[in-house]
Amino acid sequence: MSFLNIFLPSFAITILCSSGIIGFAHLPLSISFNLQSDTESKAELIKIDTPLDTYIQGKIEKDFPLSWRSLYEKNNPLKSQLALQAYAELNIEPSPKKITTPIYNALYDAVKLTLGDEFNHFVGHENVGISYLKRGDNGYFSLGNDGKLFFWEENGTSFMPQEIENRFIYFWRGEKMKIIPSAIPNYHIIDIATQGKKTILYTGKGRFIEIDSKTDQYVEIINSELDLRRVKIFPSDVGWDIFSKNEWFQLTVNSPDKIIWKKQILEFNIGEIIKSSAGYFILDADCFYELNTDTQESVKQSLVFKGMPNKIVIDNLFKTLAVGYISGDISLFDLSNQRERAFLSGHDARISALSFDDERLFSASFDKTVSIWDLNNLESFPVKLYDQSSFITHLTTDEKAQRLVIGEVNGILKYYDLNQEKLKNLLCQSSIEPLSREAWSKYVGDDRPYLPYHCEIDPLPQD
Repeated sequence: MSFLNIFLPSFAITILCSSGIIGFAHLPLSISFNLQSDTESKAELIKIDTPLDTYIQGKIEKDFPLSWRSLYEKNNPLKSQLALQAYAELNIEPSPKKITTPIYNALYDAVKLTLGDEFNHFVGHENVGISYLKRGDNGYFSLGNDGKLFFWEENGTSFMPQEIENRFIYFWRGEKMKIIPSAIPNYHIIDIATQGKKTILYTGKGRFIEIDSKTDQYVEIINSELDLRRVKIFPSDVGWDIFSKNEWFQLTVNSPDKIIWKKQILEFNIGEIIKSSAGYFILDADCFYELNTDTQESVKQSLVFKGMPNKIVIDNLFKTLAVGYISGDISLFDLSNQRERAFLSGHDARISALSFDDERLFSASFDKTVSIWDLNNLESFPVKLYDQSSFITHLTTDEKAQRLVIGEVNGILKYYDLNQEKLKNLLCQSSIEPLSREAWSKYVGDDRPYLPYHCEIDPLPQD
C-alpha cells in the first residue's frame, strides 16, 4: 500500500492508493510537496521526488485522474461532476462497508463545497472540549467541558440538539418527595455514565446524581473522599464502579436512604481503563493490569509493548486489544495468548482515540487525522479522513447506520457517513448535471466515447 500527502494552501489532503490498483505490493511511500499558486499547480499538478517518479505518476494519472482533479478543483459544479465521474468509473460493486480513499475524499470534498463546511457538524458546543460522547436511541449524547449536556436527535441527514434542561423531576429527601424544577443544569457536569434506564452524573466535589429516566426521579449522593476533578465511572451489576487515582469505589443506590459505598485501594495508578471480560483492563504508564471484579484481585499482564502506550480499546468480543502509542503506532494483541498479532503504522503523532466495530479499527491522532483499518486485511493501508481542525478526543461508531462520529478538542462534533453511496446521493440530490462535452474532452479525453455519469438516487445497499 502506498500513500501520498498533498498540502494545499488552506488544508491537507491525504490520498491513499491501493497497492493492488497501483500495481506493486505493500511498498511504503510517503510523498509531500507544496502547490504554491494556481499557475504552478496547473503546470505541475503532481511532483514526486523519488526514483519511481515516472512509474508512480503514470499509474496515478491512469487510475485516479478524476479523483485528483476533483480534489484540486475549487469550483462547483465541476468539482462535483469530476467526483461523480470518478465514482462511476471505479466500477466496483456497491457495498456499504467498502471505501476507496481517493473516491471517498473526492465525494466528501464535493459535498462539503456544495452543502457548506458544516454540513456534517453537530452545532452546539462552542469552543469547549468534548468530555463524553455516546450513541443513544435515535441519536447521540455529548457532554462539553462547559458542563452542557446535549442529546442530538437524528433528523434525516442532520442532528438537532436538545439541551438537557427545563424539565421537572421528582426530588427525594429521605421519605419525602416533591416535584420541583430540575436543578441539574445548574451543576457543572464533569462525567456521566448510563445503564438501562439509569444515569449517573458526577458534578465535582464528591457529588453524584443518579437519575431514573423511567420515573424521572433522582438521588443526590455526596462522598467527601472523592473530591476530585476527574473520575471514571462504569455501570456494574449492582450499581456503579467509580475509579480515581489508585482507588476503586463501588456504589449501590437501593433507595435515597440506602446508599452503599465500598472502597478498595489498588496497587497501581489508573491512567487508561476499559472494560474486560472479567472486569477491567487498566494501564499505568507502561504497565498493564486486569482487575477481576468477582475476586477483586489485580493481575499484571505479560503484554510486550513496542513503545510508550497511552490509549487502549478492546473489541466487542473481548478477543483483541488495541494499544496506541505516543509514537502514533498501534499494536493489536490476541488476548487468548497475549501476543501481538499486528503492528500498525499510519499516524505521525500520538494516538488520541481508538474504537472498534465488528470489522474495523478506528484510530485518531494528534496529527488531526482518522484512520480506518480493515481487520480482515491489515496489510492494506487504512482509509484516511483528514477534515479536522484540531486533534480528536472521542470516536463512536454506529455499525448499522455506517456512521462515525468524532469529537475534537475545540468542541467540534461531526459525523462521517462511511457508506460513500450516501455522499454520492447527496450530490445527486443537489441537481449536479453530468460533465459537459467540453469538460469531458479536457479531463477525460477525446480518445474515449462521451459517456458522462447521470445521477440516479438508488436505494442504499444493505449489508
